[in-house]
Amino acid sequence: MLSRRDKLLIQPWEDRRFKDHRSKVRSALPAIDDRAPAARPHVALKLKKNQRELDRKNKIQSENFSLLQRLNDIMKVNRLDNHWTKPLPNFQQKVGLFYDAESLQSKVTARSLPEPSEESYTNVKCYACEMRKVCLSRFMYWCTIRSIFIIVYCYLFTETV
Repeated sequence: MLSRRDKLLIQPWEDRRFKDHRSKVRSALPAIDDRAPAARPHVALKLKKNQRELDRKNKIQSENFSLLQRLNDIMKVNRLDNHWTKPLPNFQQKVGLFYDAESLQSKVTARSLPEPSEESYTNVKCYACEMRKVCLSRFMYWCTIRSIFIIVYCYLFTETV
């Protein structure tokens, strides 16, 4: 039961609120929020990661520079193994074989010497026989491993039965 005061002062406002609510419910449309979440640049941009990457690059660059200086110091020393008497070839910066005339002449004379006798070939290896030995040793190794596997396999299955 409602009092007179409620009927006059409160009920009209409640009825009006209810009608407004019902009209909103009727006019509501189905909607799905398919937008991307709000961008947060301080989360997307990893400043600490960028700083670590920059530090790593700087460290690598300084190490490369120190190595370059050390190589420069080594190459300044005129040793036998790193001293080039002739200029390097220009074709794709490849290092070729540089023969002087004396070494070429010695090779030509060595080839023009008479054929050696059969006795000089006693210590020479036959590559065909050597390959057969290698293949045979590999085959024997494979056979021993295979037989070990067979023995272990038989042992395991005879123990369980």
